[in-house]
Amino acid sequence: MSLYPELDNLDLTQLINCFHKTFPNGESDNFAYFGEVALRIRQQGKAGIDFLFEELDLANLDRLRGIILALTFPPPVEHPSLRDILLSYLHDRRPSIVADAVDGMRFLGATDTADAVLPLSTHPDPYVRGSVLRFVSHLFPLSAPPILLKALQDPHYIVRENAIDELDDLGAIEAINYIRPFLSDPHPDVVQAAQTAISNLEELASDKLTLSSNS
Repeated sequence: MSLYPELDNLDLTQLINCFHKTFPNGESDNFAYFGEVALRIRQQGKAGIDFLFEELDLANLDRLRGIILALTFPPPVEHPSLRDILLSYLHDRRPSIVADAVDGMRFLGATDTADAVLPLSTHPDPYVRGSVLRFVSHLFPLSAPPILLKALQDPHYIVRENAIDELDDLGAIEAINYIRPFLSDPHPDVVQAAQTAISNLEELASDKLTLSSNS
């Protein structure tokens, strides 16, 4: 169910008007709202996609984030400039744009951008560092576990949580004992991630043991 049912059944012109207006509750910026509008604009076909590309240099922070989401959300838009546009945003002064660009590269499956993305693993913003972990985990799953295990020691809970989630998604059974200490992490989100990951990975390990015994 949509968070914004008032957007249902609007045509392209009406959606563009919504995109240019301030957020309905009076706030000037709201990523969730503009992301939803941008996604619906993309669904209008070529005219909608052309509009989103035209707005890239005009949009404020949350509108730009919405556009990046709409253009890269799986399956991403097929456009010859999209990869280069995302690469340019890796140098943006706004951390949320950098993180969104890295996530966009992940959605594009742009493994050839690793040399540009991986240095951001030391970016001062934790959301950017977390986006790099997702990039590595999804595009380089075989080489990702050591990077994710190292990230467990990150001082920010967002990065620790991301590292645990990605180890879980990779089915990294060997990481169970590394994750277990985070059941006592000072941040509840990390504790929850650790509980879920350990449960999933232990079940996976049990299933593999059963299959091995039966073979």
